Amino acid sequence: MTGMRLYWLLWLAVGFVVPETYWLFVNTKNTLSWTIWGWFGVREGVPVWQWSVAHLLLAVILVWLLGHLAFGIWR
Repeated sequence: MTGMRLYWLLWLAVGFVVPETYWLFVNTKNTLSWTIWGWFGVREGVPVWQWSVAHLLLAVILVWLLGHLAFGIWR
């Protein structure tokens, strides 16, 4: 394993998995999902035709992230 792979693995574990797991048990409103939903104003029950530009930007980012990380496209 190269140094950079180890770095990213540790970053993912320490910087995301540990705090996310902690907040899932303590207060779910402090998780990454709740934070991002707050930034973009995502609320339950809002129909697609009422989305703002921020909602569309979030959707584009998530589609890119899925394609990039899961399928290795858009490098």
